[in-house]
Amino acid sequence: MSTLFNSDAKESGFRLQYFEIYNWGTFHNKIYRVNTNGQTSLLTGANGSGKTTLIDALLTLLVPSNKRFYNQSSGTEQRKDRGEESYFWGYYGKTFSEESQQSKTDQLRHKENNPYSVLLAYFYNAATMHQITLAQVRWYAGEMKRQFIVSPHKLNINDHFGNGKFDVKGDWKKKLRLEYPKTEITDSFKEYSALFSNIFGLRSEKALSLFNQTVGIKVLGDLNSFIRGQMLDETDSEGEFLKLRENYESLLTSHRAIQKDETQLKMLEPIIENREAWKALQERNRELQNLQDILPAWFNKQEKDLLEQELQVLQQEQELTATNLTAINNQLKSLQLRKDELIAQKANNSVDEQLRSMEKTIHYELKAQEAKRSKMEEYNKLAERLNLAASPDEQRFHDNIARAEKQLSGLDKQIDSLQEEIFHHKSSLAAEQSEAARLEEEIDSFLNRKNNIPYELIRIRQQLADMLDISEDALPFAGELIRVKSSESHWEAAIEKVLHNFALRLLVPEDYIRDINKYINENNLQTRLVYHKVEEQSYTMLRMPSEKDSLLQKIEIKPGTEFKEWLEQQLIDQFDYTCTDKMDVFNKSKKAITSNGLIRQSSRHEKDDRPARGQKNNYVLGWNNKNKLRLLKTEQDECNANIETLQHSISQLETARKGIAGNHSLLTAFLSLRNYSEIDWQSHAEVIETFTREKNALLQTSDKYQVICEQLDETTASIAAKEQEKEKMLQEKGRLDDKTAEKQRYFKQLRVNKLDDASQQKALEFLTDLAITETAQTVSQLAAYRKKADESLRTSMTEALRLSTDKESEITRQLSAFVMPPKSIHDLYPDWLGDVTDLQPHVKYLDEFTALYERIKYQRLIEHKERFRKYMDTSMLNAITNYRAWIYGQEDLIREVIDDLNEPLRNITFNKNPDTYLQLECRMVKDVEIRNFKEKLSGAVPDSYKYHMEKDEAYGEQLFQNIKLLIDELQQNEAWRRKVTDVRNWLDFGAKEFYIADNRAFKYYEDTASLSGGEKAQFTYTILGAAIAYQFGINEANRQHRSLRFITVDEAFSKLDPEKSHYLMEYCGQLNLQLLVVTPLDKLNIAEPYIHACHFVANKNKRDSVVYNFTMEEYIERKKEFESMAALS
Repeated sequence: MSTLFNSDAKESGFRLQYFEIYNWGTFHNKIYRVNTNGQTSLLTGANGSGKTTLIDALLTLLVPSNKRFYNQSSGTEQRKDRGEESYFWGYYGKTFSEESQQSKTDQLRHKENNPYSVLLAYFYNAATMHQITLAQVRWYAGEMKRQFIVSPHKLNINDHFGNGKFDVKGDWKKKLRLEYPKTEITDSFKEYSALFSNIFGLRSEKALSLFNQTVGIKVLGDLNSFIRGQMLDETDSEGEFLKLRENYESLLTSHRAIQKDETQLKMLEPIIENREAWKALQERNRELQNLQDILPAWFNKQEKDLLEQELQVLQQEQELTATNLTAINNQLKSLQLRKDELIAQKANNSVDEQLRSMEKTIHYELKAQEAKRSKMEEYNKLAERLNLAASPDEQRFHDNIARAEKQLSGLDKQIDSLQEEIFHHKSSLAAEQSEAARLEEEIDSFLNRKNNIPYELIRIRQQLADMLDISEDALPFAGELIRVKSSESHWEAAIEKVLHNFALRLLVPEDYIRDINKYINENNLQTRLVYHKVEEQSYTMLRMPSEKDSLLQKIEIKPGTEFKEWLEQQLIDQFDYTCTDKMDVFNKSKKAITSNGLIRQSSRHEKDDRPARGQKNNYVLGWNNKNKLRLLKTEQDECNANIETLQHSISQLETARKGIAGNHSLLTAFLSLRNYSEIDWQSHAEVIETFTREKNALLQTSDKYQVICEQLDETTASIAAKEQEKEKMLQEKGRLDDKTAEKQRYFKQLRVNKLDDASQQKALEFLTDLAITETAQTVSQLAAYRKKADESLRTSMTEALRLSTDKESEITRQLSAFVMPPKSIHDLYPDWLGDVTDLQPHVKYLDEFTALYERIKYQRLIEHKERFRKYMDTSMLNAITNYRAWIYGQEDLIREVIDDLNEPLRNITFNKNPDTYLQLECRMVKDVEIRNFKEKLSGAVPDSYKYHMEKDEAYGEQLFQNIKLLIDELQQNEAWRRKVTDVRNWLDFGAKEFYIADNRAFKYYEDTASLSGGEKAQFTYTILGAAIAYQFGINEANRQHRSLRFITVDEAFSKLDPEKSHYLMEYCGQLNLQLLVVTPLDKLNIAEPYIHACHFVANKNKRDSVVYNFTMEEYIERKKEFESMAALS
């Protein structure tokens, strides 16, 4: 039969040569040795003699305490009676004390003696000629102490740890290290076992656990548990998860920053929206408050205009009343004179006298009539020139006055407007003439130089150069040394705006700076000058940006200038802008400009659209001013043309003003006649007609006296009628005077603030909204309008104030929620408060909130998304992919291990007649938790094409959520994590038995429950042997030559029939293992064919154990003695 793992020689690997103990259990106060000499041997003796004590000493040397089981040949309860402490003190029984009525543990060694104990095993590898001694020293010095020794030298207890060699102070360790170099002494079993495990080529700690199990295992039980727990190494799944989690923490931090940004934007967006609404409400409040000032002024102006019109009407009525009173008084005077004459005539009855009186009156009236007719002719001439009614009656006369006054008022306004326009034109003319003089001076200056720097700065430089007695070229302006490339004219305007201030800086060599500082400090420059001291120094190698969109690639520096390196340094430091009209590129860049002049510098944005900044004649870059001269001359021509235009306009305006002044004089003359009686020649015609009629009647009548009486009665009646008419007229005059006085008093009290056009427009718009579109014709109608407007304004102001207050309260609540977020947000984003340190939940900080919103949206969120994508691309996806590859790789490794074990197992005959062999196999478990884990792991690994090629942001977010779901669950549920990431749990294991003849499977093993006792042991040792060979590295080329080849089995043939017992011994031989088999005296015959030595353990007085070593010859000689001892036992 072939060997299982193809060892080249029986001597290969480390084999136990001898094993020594001192003060261990009942082996007391003497050194005992078990000489195995690297061969399979037998340990036997009577029950209770100390066999297990020796085996437990071997376990103590090789197996850590947490994996070690003492006294494995006994029952479970008795195992608890054994331990390092019981072995150290030499417990051997119990006695009953009559005095204390308690049992007492008997022991061989006591604290007062300060005992010490030594265990030592020497291994030798004949194939490599390497050796190793393992030793453990225990002693009591107030407390139990231990030392573990690994030495590449052949040591023994007597020579190295015996009397005179060991001391409780520890000097023995120094001597041992000094005498035996490379000897390692430690108080840590873990360190000690790591040292000898490496030397023995053990795969893992499981090898030591398996060594422990081989001592006492009789039945394997569940094959699944055994293969997972004993045959397969426990991988560092926790370490791999920690590495994955470290990458995830960085990604999570980055993603949390994105979530925080998005959360803040979500909270800020309604604030920004409400900010605009609140500003609109504030503006509405201001408008309404402004209207509160505008409307009274507007209504007062309207009321004053209406009062003025009413006063004019009242004045006309007063004048008409005065005229009527005058006429009545004149008529009364004439009638009174007539009455007096008639009374006199009646008394004298003198007709001749009466006729003379009538003729005198007629003559007076004719003369007055002629004068007033002449006045009427003058009036008619003026009226015709002014397109007014000629020869008016009294009503038309007053209508003419009203129309003339209106025309005069309009002419006054026209004259004022023309005067103002002439003034503005003359002011503009003066400015244009001044500009023309400046341009003339500028052009003369540019004709004498080549740069584009403004004249006032050139003037200062000239003064400085004269003061220093140097050429102006030694003090250049930055703009003289820089220009926009001709191929980049599209960007010229934007670049001029960016570099404008820098271009106007004067560059001063270090040698001149002191003198220039002194001069500028002592003189008034009449303008602003910025200058730089340019030191002589060697600049580091400068590399202008190579990106074609860089501003620095669109300009050039004047060849040959000594300031080239300094300028490059300044330009790189300050003006490395990206020139782009793509807003996504603009928003991502730290420094950028658009061709329209929008400038970004980190979070600061600026756009200057003032006309002067965009005009080419204000460009300052370049060392050739031909274009600027051309522009200046064009500007000069335009200026001269403007001067001519203004002069012509002023001439026309003066002509118009003179024409209007003529009409103004005519109206003034026309309005100088305001009393209708001055042209009322017709009233005299009536008097003349009356007197003429009376005269003729007097001449014709024969009864003159009767006529006089009649005339006197008629005249008296006329006087009475006129007096009544006069009384009415006086009452009307009084009413008009009172009304006029009252209105004049109110007119004077009525204050009217002048409103500009915009204010008047606002008032009209407000009134239009109230459907007040018709101009009030009376003060009472205007008062109704005012009342309606006031009520509406009060209502609107109340409502606007309420809305504004409500909106402000809403914003304040939103600001408070942002500055002091709920605990859930604070717990999720602990650094939230750092973003709001300088913010207060008050509307006056809205601009700061808006700035934060824009900074987050256009800068921080973009940067965080880029960082997240970078982490995702460079770290997390690699980590999750590697983790998945690692964990599935563990499954592949397990399958490889099973394949490795199955290949040699194929050559081992497991059962005979018919011959069979075993094969291990594995299959996927049907476990929901493991299946879910695999699905989540697969979901966390990206589809490379979809992620990298399509760059689907939604897919990237979903991928992150899958990763988060997986890692969060792994992190939060440790038990679940340890189960699903231990790939050993992914597989169920079993063994199949095949017929060698046709390789046909006929039996499947998951456990040993259905097997007989012997079959269980056979199956157990077969699988256990394969596990030992794997863990010891017997079948691995790089471990085989240095692997440990020693095991021990206690009660090896218990419950085994002879055939199965022989199988065990042969199987260990095939594994090329050195076996220390422990068996009672009655089983010695089974071991005889396989052993090379026998170790007999005896116990004297149940307290002192001894061990005897016999060669096979000695064993055979004393075989009958052993058999008789077995019979007695």
